Amino acid sequence: METIGDNYVRLVGGDLVSSIITNTPSMRIEILRRETVGRMHWHFRQPELSLFWFGKGAERLRATIDGRPVERRFPGKSKLAIFPAATEIEGEWNVGPTLDYTVVFLNPTFVGERLQHAITNCTIAFEHDGLTRGLAELCREATSPDNVFSLMAEGWSIQALAHISRVSERSQQPCNKLRGGLPGRSLRYVEEYVRENLTQPITLAELSEIAGLSKRHFLRAFQESVGLTPYSYVLSLRIDEAKRRLSETEDSIVDVALAIGFNDAQHFSTRFKKATGITPSAFRQRCLS
Repeated sequence: METIGDNYVRLVGGDLVSSIITNTPSMRIEILRRETVGRMHWHFRQPELSLFWFGKGAERLRATIDGRPVERRFPGKSKLAIFPAATEIEGEWNVGPTLDYTVVFLNPTFVGERLQHAITNCTIAFEHDGLTRGLAELCREATSPDNVFSLMAEGWSIQALAHISRVSERSQQPCNKLRGGLPGRSLRYVEEYVRENLTQPITLAELSEIAGLSKRHFLRAFQESVGLTPYSYVLSLRIDEAKRRLSETEDSIVDVALAIGFNDAQHFSTRFKKATGITPSAFRQRCLS
């Protein structure tokens, strides 16, 4: 746990297995790898504008951001997140078993001198080719910085600030609107119902009734809140439960498939590989290694 003053905190679960930290006048870059199985707790509030780039292992964040519930998945190239200075995040990541990520903390004085308006919008799980290319080069250079690395970092920071400002202005999910279309209580009721009925067919009518909405209104509000359709959400929870069973039990692949609502192991394996990139057997072997 790292604490700065009374108001800032940085608490991350899992085991930190490698880190490269490089400081420059414009920013601090941290290239990190953590290992964990299942869920990883995260409590974060820092004084700098922060840009996160998540690599292998980042799947879903379920948390409160400045007290408001949010849930986001990180599919495909949507691996970036912007958190304004002093934003507080507390919740859980579905990760692993290895999580690779990079975080850039931009110096508040540096930012204040170059932007007329503060960045106030959280933007989570987005893609941006310019930022990603720049981060890849920055990470390569940061692993063995030379005597001109600070100059490079300053130039990158200026360019990144311009990108971040534009992305933030276009963001449709500012921190004060992250609650989405469903109240937090309704979202919890829906999730509890899904978790309790993973082995059963789950219909849109059942979920909309739990939320107290028409099916049409529920579809819109749910997707606004979670960023997924109800079907994709149910599937994601089934895959999460499959990971838990594969890593914590000796159940066969067939038994795991039946326990989370699939009719056969082949269908389960196909869905699992599509969601995670590896087969259930390979996932279990990785957890054991």
